[in-house]
Amino acid sequence: MAPPRRDPNPNHLLLVAVLLLLVPATVAAAATYSDHCHGLPSAPDLAGGGGGGEGGADPTSLRLSLQLNTGYFSGGGARLFGPDLSIPPRSFSFLPSSVVRTTDASLLHVSATLTVSGGRRRRPPNDGRHLLVEYDGQAHRFRPRLPRFAGRRGSVTFGLEGYYSSASGELCMVGTGSGRAADGTAVNLLSAVLRVRYPGRANLTRPFVTGSLESTDSPSFFEPVSLVTYAEEGYAYAESASCPPPPTGRLDALQVFEGSKFSCAHLSSLFKATFRLDYTNGSSESTASSLGLHQRFMFINRMRCADDGAVRAYVVFANQTDVSAYYFMLGEKAMVVEGFWDEKRSRLCLKGCHVVNSGPSRADLAVGECGIGMSFWFPAVWSLQERSFAAGLVWNTSLKSGEGIAASSNTIAPYFRGSLSGLKYNYTKVDEAKKYYEKYGLNKKRKGKFPDSNSYRDLTFRFFLQKGGGSGYASPVTIGSMLYDGNSLVDSDHSYHIMTETNHRLLNVSYDIHYVGNWSLETFRRQHISAEGVYDAKTGSLCMIACRVVNISLDCEILVTAQFSPLDTKVAQHVKGTIRSLRKKTDPLFFEPLDIASYGLYIDKVDESMWRMDLESTMALISMTLSCLFIAVQLFHVKKVPEALPAMSITMLVVLSLGYMIPLVLNFEALFKNSNKQTFPLSGGGWLEVNEVIVRIITMVTFLMQLRLLQLACSARSMDVSKDQSWAAEKKVLWICLPLYIIGAVAAWVVHMQFNNNRRMLRKVARLPRVNRHAFWEDLVSYGGLILDGFLLPQVILNACLGSKVKALSPGFYIGSTMIRALPHVYDVFRAKHFVPSLRPFYRYANPRDDLFSLAWDIAIPCGAILLSVLLFLQQRFGGAFFICSKNRKASEYEMVSTVIS
Repeated sequence: MAPPRRDPNPNHLLLVAVLLLLVPATVAAAATYSDHCHGLPSAPDLAGGGGGGEGGADPTSLRLSLQLNTGYFSGGGARLFGPDLSIPPRSFSFLPSSVVRTTDASLLHVSATLTVSGGRRRRPPNDGRHLLVEYDGQAHRFRPRLPRFAGRRGSVTFGLEGYYSSASGELCMVGTGSGRAADGTAVNLLSAVLRVRYPGRANLTRPFVTGSLESTDSPSFFEPVSLVTYAEEGYAYAESASCPPPPTGRLDALQVFEGSKFSCAHLSSLFKATFRLDYTNGSSESTASSLGLHQRFMFINRMRCADDGAVRAYVVFANQTDVSAYYFMLGEKAMVVEGFWDEKRSRLCLKGCHVVNSGPSRADLAVGECGIGMSFWFPAVWSLQERSFAAGLVWNTSLKSGEGIAASSNTIAPYFRGSLSGLKYNYTKVDEAKKYYEKYGLNKKRKGKFPDSNSYRDLTFRFFLQKGGGSGYASPVTIGSMLYDGNSLVDSDHSYHIMTETNHRLLNVSYDIHYVGNWSLETFRRQHISAEGVYDAKTGSLCMIACRVVNISLDCEILVTAQFSPLDTKVAQHVKGTIRSLRKKTDPLFFEPLDIASYGLYIDKVDESMWRMDLESTMALISMTLSCLFIAVQLFHVKKVPEALPAMSITMLVVLSLGYMIPLVLNFEALFKNSNKQTFPLSGGGWLEVNEVIVRIITMVTFLMQLRLLQLACSARSMDVSKDQSWAAEKKVLWICLPLYIIGAVAAWVVHMQFNNNRRMLRKVARLPRVNRHAFWEDLVSYGGLILDGFLLPQVILNACLGSKVKALSPGFYIGSTMIRALPHVYDVFRAKHFVPSLRPFYRYANPRDDLFSLAWDIAIPCGAILLSVLLFLQQRFGGAFFICSKNRKASEYEMVSTVIS
């Protein structure tokens, strides 16, 4: 007998169906590669073929040889990738994930990820004003530009698979990609074919990796894309890595590798800054014309080195300073160079060729004519007119004149680790500055202690132009023989010796000053002036002669004077000065005097301010914790004394509830995340923002407990036998308090409008820049703090209306809450006396936005709160109407007794 037939397992059927679906997909994928990569046939993988390729190379080296970290692409269409002319530029990256050997020794099976990203819209041209400030349309003023994050749209990531031929240097891959279009819409499953041609052994005339990306969809989803980048690996330097000698004479250069071996990473970090090209020398015009150069800035966009000191680079020329060092840039002009690092002379010597466009696409790059010489070094002597951390020359080797275009970078590289012990500063304008120092009476004695070389960070300051608008930054370059960079001492090897000539209190100083402002009514540009002179540490007076570049001429007829406030000053303005021209008014380079002022804190005051913020954060936490505790005391009190609940003022409880609810509503985001605030480290090692979140959480708990107290009071009054009398008395409280609150709000509005009108008139008369208007709701919140300070007023009025002796409020509750409301005003008096306010003060406790603070209010509010507490104490002891005439008080007492008896 045949065995019974069993039904097939549904799971087995599902597995078979999936396998049947996968087989055609695999065949289709293979067919896709064969359809689009005709010149590069596929080959089967070797078993265990991940170990290398030709020569037994390991997988890591193979992946690195094919990897392209960043490059530029053109085409694709603006719909998917956005406009082509953009900053940051269009870019792509090609990152192999696996490289496997095949049965064909010259073929490698490659899997990789290609990310193609479009750029954002180009900002307005760099005329100077867009670097430090931006225009606020709502406030109608210029404000400092802050860094902002903006996610990049027009980005698609492809997962690709294909083959690379080491014989031809060609790579062909197919796959699909997904991402977002330039308008933000999602794009999925875009089929494409990638073709890349590696130059094999790249050299000076073949330094680029080129390729293309095409859509294989029908119809095509995007236009063909052209790819180009600077070769990462496999470069063949010339047999004799040499270049012509520089056309200048003696070069005093710092030994940046003194005591250490040559490092490509270190050398590359020294050339991250922008180089400014100087065409002021008339003899450089012929060089610039022969090289086709007219751009103002030069960037070492890509640099690669060999262990023996051979160096190659891709150099970009542009008229803008916002060229990224990370992205591969085309620029307005480009060159490719190679050479070597001359260790004896401590200079970089290069020769190079022009980069030209060889096709209709911007990515079609090729190498053109050569004969370019470049040299870079790090000057060992600085002066007023020459303060380049890195200097260079660009020249045409075919010209017999031997003149070059000077290039300089005034920014000390952030990763510089070399020794500056050989750097010297040559003061040339000190004697002239001393004459003006005495002429303008800057040598007059002043009381107090002023910043000196020991507190060099205090000699760095930000300032504002008092007329016409604008702001800037001034930082010392040298003080005596010591070198500084912003707020840090660059060379700590120097002995602490300040060189002075005639007076030991005068220090030779030099400054760099950057600012955005008006030299005249017609211009609003970023300005840079170099200055040097003397600083009097006994009077806090600074007097310097300065130079600035105007078009192609150098103006060194500028006087900068400033006076620092004493270190123990109690005012926010700590620097006051003037920038004036020493030329005649008829001179075209003359400009009207510019008055500058700096508002801020000295370093010691900053430490005190941080300590104050730490203290205020702790006080706010303790204050809110005590508020929660006092409400808990009141809850226990009403449980112990049931008749206290109906005798409590509902108006008072509502005021207190709103006092806890409004800060929660205004700061709800701070409970979870506040991305608009900076995080400041506390001196104790904690974080102010953590404390703030804890305070908000305790505030919420306190608010919930206050709501519970309000709910109990309403329920108890509804069940009270004398509820009609109680509610009638509560209405009287509202009739008295509500008009008072409204009158106070109207008064706050009148003061607010008067303040804004006065400020508007002052701005018209003094021509001050327009500032953000003070919103009325901010004054209303401060007025709400005044209502909270008098939270006992409704209870006192209710007790007077009822004439009750019931202890409605626990002494711990109303005395403790009164002290919590009064202490911020006591602390405000202490803070005004012991701490210097900054230009934009930051408060964690006793914030003027939460209450009314001034000397008068700091006296009146605590006295008023204490008076209400004393009245409440006497009411609960002698009766609610004890301060009213005796006849009315007895009548109310008889009425209460008869009510109780009935």
